[in-house]
Amino acid sequence: MDAFERELMRRSPLAACALEISGFIFDDELLGDIFQRHRGRCYEDVLVFGDFLRLMRDALLRHGGSAHKLFIELESRHEQPVDESNFYRKLSRMPVAVSRALLRECTQRLGELMPASRSLAVCFDRFKVIIGDGKKIKDATKRLKPTRGYSGKLLGAKALVAVDARSGMAIAMSDSLDGMTNDVPLVPELMEQLRQTIPGPILSVWDRQFDDVRTLGRLSQRPGDAFLVRMKQSHTTWVRESCVESHDALGRRVLDEIGMLGKGRHAMRVRRIKLFREAGEEDVELLTNLSDRDEFPACQLLDLYKVRWAIEQVFQQVTETFSLSHLIGSAPKAALLQFSFCLLLYNLMQVVKAYVAQDGGVLPSVVSMFYLFEDVRQELLSWAYHTDGSWPRSRHDATSLCRHLRELLKGSWNAIKYTKASDRKPRPKAPPPRRLHGGHTSVLRLLEGRAKVVSQ
Repeated sequence: MDAFERELMRRSPLAACALEISGFIFDDELLGDIFQRHRGRCYEDVLVFGDFLRLMRDALLRHGGSAHKLFIELESRHEQPVDESNFYRKLSRMPVAVSRALLRECTQRLGELMPASRSLAVCFDRFKVIIGDGKKIKDATKRLKPTRGYSGKLLGAKALVAVDARSGMAIAMSDSLDGMTNDVPLVPELMEQLRQTIPGPILSVWDRQFDDVRTLGRLSQRPGDAFLVRMKQSHTTWVRESCVESHDALGRRVLDEIGMLGKGRHAMRVRRIKLFREAGEEDVELLTNLSDRDEFPACQLLDLYKVRWAIEQVFQQVTETFSLSHLIGSAPKAALLQFSFCLLLYNLMQVVKAYVAQDGGVLPSVVSMFYLFEDVRQELLSWAYHTDGSWPRSRHDATSLCRHLRELLKGSWNAIKYTKASDRKPRPKAPPPRRLHGGHTSVLRLLEGRAKVVSQ
């Protein structure tokens, strides 16, 4: 390594962290083992699974999700490992079991590097708190012959994802190749994966559509597991056994009931918590099997449900920041593999974000994922452009790599650049737009105050 490369390496601490973590979780031995156990009838020939994922990574990070641009670059350097069409065919045939295992097992290894996570209320300490929700993988391209000639947009696939509420990382997913599938049938497969990887009790938090008695039974099937689900079906039979009324921190009325939900053999004893909101706002009704009011106060359960919004932020950032809006492949299996890989990139950045926040003495939620990832991406591009792309890395175990990451990111916190705009200054509520007479006017008339406005 010459003096220029050494200086470039010194000035690229974020790129160093990303590559060191990638080397730790995308270990060739681990990837080969995942592929061999879940490949079905797929096989490796010239292009092994680890190299295949590295091509996906370069297409996502360097070319905005375009594998075609990547192969043009590789061809110009005479470095393409296989023909471009072979890459696309392998992508379209990748078994969904490989996509699930890739996310699940690589995230388990990544979890060893995550520093102390944000805490929830003390009463939930014995639980692994999981947030679950479905994600439609949208904007599938119409390259396949049967998809051509139609107007409208296509859904690539559907996935039901579980996110760890404390670390913010996506840890498992179940899926359907049909993007129009409902989320509820995907619950049993997701819960089975979670119970295989999490030995202790699970507390899962869900939105409205998971409130039927059969699904609630699946969420609490293993002894010790619990659920917190927002109620949607107001017509469901409810027989109240006891009721306690209280108020939350804002003085709003809270009704805490215990009773039987449903009827006949499908009836289930649950606790229903109802928060009465102001006029014009919908009341919040939650269902849970945590029936001990002293151990699990209603206000704590209502606060926990607010954490569910974190999974919507995960989906938004994965789509906008990691090029999920530009699908590499056109087939459903290709969409699921890219989604799984984008979730892994998001998890990797969650680890980097946690160390940057630790360096700045702020909460990870304050750090902007978008701007931090842009800096990581720019450093990676600079290193790839000015060198041969190889990074001198030594193998670390989890403990030594954590120490190495702290050393690399010392002084990396940038309060001006990385602080989210919403944390700097809350955005005021926008007033309703004023209608222009005729639907248009000129800028000059607006500046001079002569524009005609339709009275409301």
